[in-house]
Amino acid sequence: MDISKPVKDYLVKPKKSEGSLWFSLVLLLIALTVAAAVGALGIWLTRLFVPDAPNYIGIIFGLFALIICLRYIALRYEWIMPWYYLLPAIIFLLTFTVFPVILTILLAFTDYAGVRNGQLSVSTETPVIAANDTTLTLSNAATLQCDQLLGSRKGCNNVRAVVYASGSFQTQGISLDGVILKVDPAPPADRAIKSVEINLPSVGFAAQFPVVSSTDSEIVLGRAPPADADISNIRLTLDKVPIERKIVSVSGDTVTLDQALPEGLAFETIARYNAFGSVGLDNFRLIFSEASRALWPVFVWNIIFAFSTILINTVIGVFIALLLNNPDLHFRNLYRTLLIVPWALPGIITIQVWRGFLNENFGAINRLLALLDLPTYNWLGSQTFAALAPKSAVLLVNLWLGLPFMMTAVLGALSAIPRELYEAARVDGASAWQGFWGVTAPLLRTALIPITLTGFAFNFNNFNLIFLLTGGGPACPGSTATARCTDILISWAYNEAFQSQGGYAYGLGSAISIIIFIITLAISLVNFRVTGALKEETNT
Repeated sequence: MDISKPVKDYLVKPKKSEGSLWFSLVLLLIALTVAAAVGALGIWLTRLFVPDAPNYIGIIFGLFALIICLRYIALRYEWIMPWYYLLPAIIFLLTFTVFPVILTILLAFTDYAGVRNGQLSVSTETPVIAANDTTLTLSNAATLQCDQLLGSRKGCNNVRAVVYASGSFQTQGISLDGVILKVDPAPPADRAIKSVEINLPSVGFAAQFPVVSSTDSEIVLGRAPPADADISNIRLTLDKVPIERKIVSVSGDTVTLDQALPEGLAFETIARYNAFGSVGLDNFRLIFSEASRALWPVFVWNIIFAFSTILINTVIGVFIALLLNNPDLHFRNLYRTLLIVPWALPGIITIQVWRGFLNENFGAINRLLALLDLPTYNWLGSQTFAALAPKSAVLLVNLWLGLPFMMTAVLGALSAIPRELYEAARVDGASAWQGFWGVTAPLLRTALIPITLTGFAFNFNNFNLIFLLTGGGPACPGSTATARCTDILISWAYNEAFQSQGGYAYGLGSAISIIIFIITLAISLVNFRVTGALKEETNT
């Protein structure tokens, strides 16, 4: 032992007990990535031997791989064990947040829609009259519906298609016993027999007989042929054979394919895929090309709607909270309970009830106005004065839905203000109005800022109210069919995504969603900047 060295050099050095957050997250993400890769590989290998294997087989492979990876990481880095509690949260975050965001961004640059979803379109199956090498003559090329694929390509050009062919097989009959027919040679084992053509000498032509089942060289017919059937020469009609090709061009009723079709098959029909592809910035160009008729009017009303809702709800909520905060008010607990009832009821039901109240013909509000000899209004469908009545109805119903929350929040903030401050203000000769602005308002500001910012963000995307109450209507003169008078940005995005271009224009809807995200982020940053909600308070 070298006594010249310090004692600490001979002491057992403790192992590092913990790692950084980012290093832990990287290790967990590596484990998940390996598990996903093993799961995909497991599906591929399984389907080499079992083609019909279900997709959940991959989950089993991935789960085993994840357990092995986590075990290996835990043995190498003992301090990571507590971080394993983050693993479910990371999985849910990746599945329900990161993946949808990435998918939305990718779809925004495509023309993906209900009529362009990458699946085979059964409705476009068109009979083939004649086939010659790479050319097909169709009965009616319009059935291919190539006009639905004009988003990123010229009709059906370069679109995958499936040509269905039914092959025939010549054979000879060995025996016919009722409906049991034996043939030689046997038809292909991997093909199903649809019908059998047998010559009938007594009637002078061959007849088709349906097939119930077949096993090797034995065929069970759907009905027995006549006794004089000639089975020396039999033609079997086999099942459809799908042959995938790519359409090069469509001219009239003539379709040109990229490759020649195989010989010896009778081609019956052709069906195309619902092709989609990248369109670059076309979706964004389309949105901004109609911005004066859709984006900007909807955006302006969206701002007015969210700001007006917060202003009205805050003013009335603070006023009612001040009244109910008075300890000398009789039955104030009863009043509080009654005012919270709208909050307890499901919003969907409440909105539908208000929709009935606001009905032009039999609604309670118009009936009351008629009894008082006051003019009635079409609250949900009037286009007068830029749809003032529907917009007022939206704000009224939103007041009913949002007032209980605002009132309760303000009551909670008022209960934290010491009574001594009010007594001191009265001693100093302050009136009730001066007490409110000098004591209550400054102390409420801290509590109201996050409440109003949260309320503004919520109402900026308050899809349920608009969709259930007015449906975005009525139509505005000069606007598009999907951007109506009470539509806000999120309902307009819904209309574009689900009520245009075949009902499911996901590409265009995703582009609008990205624009809404940017606008919402910008407005939120402005709100935080103006209100100082993100400022850190320092003690001086």
